[in-house]
Amino acid sequence: MKKKLENLPSMPPPSLLSGFRMEISGNREAVLEGCGGVVEYSEDSIRVRAGKMSVRFTGRNLKIKCLTADSLVVEGYLTGLEFLT
Repeated sequence: MKKKLENLPSMPPPSLLSGFRMEISGNREAVLEGCGGVVEYSEDSIRVRAGKMSVRFTGRNLKIKCLTADSLVVEGYLTGLEFLT
């Protein structure tokens, strides 16, 4: 069990995560609540403002399935997720 935990990617400090919530369903869909707007949008990269940082989704055939004033759903073949400060 300890080896599995050591292989997890490092997460940003809790102070930067405040203000948004993300739910990922496999590698095909991500729901981000607390979104502050779309910064970058292409078929292979979507970057959005979230709290005090940005979140970048990378993959293939990415699209924004649903966008509201404070949330969005990213759909496609997700291959990466980055937290940018």
